[in-house]
Amino acid sequence: MSIAQTTSKSRRLFNLSLKSWFICLVLAQITFAIYLSFGYGLTSVTSGLSEWNRFNQTAYVPDDSLGNAIYAIHVLLAIIMMLGGSLQFVPTIRKRFSTFHRYNGRLFVTLACTISLAGIYLIIVRGTVGNTLLHSLTAFSGVVILVSSFFAIRAAKNRNFTLHQIWATRLFLAANGVLFFRLMIFAWMVSFGALGINTEDFTGPTVVSVSVLSYLAPLLIAELVRYTKNSNSALLYIVGACLMFAIALVFIGGLFAITIANWYPLVMS
Repeated sequence: MSIAQTTSKSRRLFNLSLKSWFICLVLAQITFAIYLSFGYGLTSVTSGLSEWNRFNQTAYVPDDSLGNAIYAIHVLLAIIMMLGGSLQFVPTIRKRFSTFHRYNGRLFVTLACTISLAGIYLIIVRGTVGNTLLHSLTAFSGVVILVSSFFAIRAAKNRNFTLHQIWATRLFLAANGVLFFRLMIFAWMVSFGALGINTEDFTGPTVVSVSVLSYLAPLLIAELVRYTKNSNSALLYIVGACLMFAIALVFIGGLFAITIANWYPLVMS
């Protein structure tokens, strides 16, 4: 087999790994959106807002109408954002439905920025599980969303679509950081139990490591993927494919674990 043939096959394998990862992510997004819709939506109707704390212990605070409203908006917009955001990365939609792609992108940016600002507010005012480092990493993701949104919009206005896609990818990954964290932490727990996790306050070296991987690693991996696409190295294609297939397996394992152990029991309780 010639070098050109080897490179071509390696490239196809790499592209297949990217599609496999993306499909796993979309499945996770749909499942997460269903969980949020049925969990918070049905609970609000059947049991009252106070039962939101089954899903997040800081979701509902008595006598804090503003904070409760912001949390509700945060969840509702997250559902809409997840269902529409991935469509921006389907090549057929970008090429054949450019108008939809343009307006859906504007909607995604608006929702992502609104959710980020609401999330940062809730972290500062109410806090959440974990320690200060975990809170800071989550807030960092929100800042990346705001910065990426600005540069993605500016690049699109300047019709620099290559740069626009780079910043849009960073925005998309940062916007899914919370979902990445959930999938990865449950994949860890399936494999190693509570090793490195303090289950009482949700701290520990594993939580910190997974947080870093959830919010920082996707941005670095995106750069590696972009570099690999622009290369002509069969070795890089194979390494990249192995990495993306591994991440896809983590996502599927984490999705199965969190659905069975957490999302389904909470919704049905």
